[in-house]
Amino acid sequence: MDYGRLSSDGKTLKLNCYGVGSFDVLSGVERYINNPNCSDIEKAAIPPGTYWIVDRPTGSVANQIRAEFIDFVHMYKNHHSEWFGLYSAQTMSDHVYVNGARRGSFRLHPLNTDGSGVSWGCITLYSAADFQVLRNALLNRKKVLVPGGKGLMAYGRVDVRGIPDFSKCGVR
Repeated sequence: MDYGRLSSDGKTLKLNCYGVGSFDVLSGVERYINNPNCSDIEKAAIPPGTYWIVDRPTGSVANQIRAEFIDFVHMYKNHHSEWFGLYSAQTMSDHVYVNGARRGSFRLHPLNTDGSGVSWGCITLYSAADFQVLRNALLNRKKVLVPGGKGLMAYGRVDVRGIPDFSKCGVR
C-alpha cells in the first residue's frame, strides 16, 4: 500500500497482493482518511511501516463477547472473527509509537456488505467480496515464522509506504 499512489479524490489506495490481485482500500476515519501526515493521531490512517498479517488477536472474554454482540446486532455478514491482525515489524506487537503517540489495534478487514463501516487506522477493503478473495488466498498459504518474532506466525507481510510530515496534518 503506497500513500504516494492515492486516488485523485483522496478516498482510495491500492493494496497489491502478488498472485492474487489489487484491491481498493482505505485507512483511517473521516478527516484523517488516507493521510499519513496524521498517522500519529488515534483512528487516523495506519502509519507507514511493515506489518505482519497474523490471526486477529481476540483479547479478553469480554472483548470477544462484545465483538460477537456487535456482529449480531448489526447483522454483519463479515464477522470480526474473519479479520486479520496487523503486527508492526518494528515492535512485533499490536502497537507502535508514532511521533510519541501510541497507536495500535491495526486490522485487515472489509467494510460491511452494505458499504457501511469505518476504518480506525486499519487497512479496510471497500469490497466484502474482495476481502473474501484475499482472505481465502491468505488462509490457503502456509504460515511463515516471522524473523525475530519469538514464534510469531504470519500469513504474509504488508508494506505501507509513505513519508509522513506531521506538520502537514492540517486537522489538529
